[in-house]
Amino acid sequence: MAATPWLLIGIGILIILLAVLFLLGRKINKRPPDYYNFFIFGIIWVPLGLLFNNNVLWMLGLVFLIAGLANKDKWEKNRIRWDDLTAEEKKFRKIVIGILTLTLLIGVAAFYMLS
Repeated sequence: MAATPWLLIGIGILIILLAVLFLLGRKINKRPPDYYNFFIFGIIWVPLGLLFNNNVLWMLGLVFLIAGLANKDKWEKNRIRWDDLTAEEKKFRKIVIGILTLTLLIGVAAFYMLS
């Protein structure tokens, strides 16, 4: 059980790091929200939340789904494609994707090691 506080501290530090990256990305790139992605998040999260009996996940998915559908007229206008990004934005997104992938792998490894 001694590993639990360190695990929680590590997760807290990782959340803070991701928040800093998000804020830096927000300053670099001032684009409107991509409501199509909100819709896709909703479509994925609602069934997963219901499947895993996770109320928070399906409720957030429902919020994303409603936000995406409410702004359906802005889907094409606000759509961000990889080809539209600058080299700096592509590099930043690759770093964020790498960090998120590493976080997922660490989480899966920690889950299996602690169970």
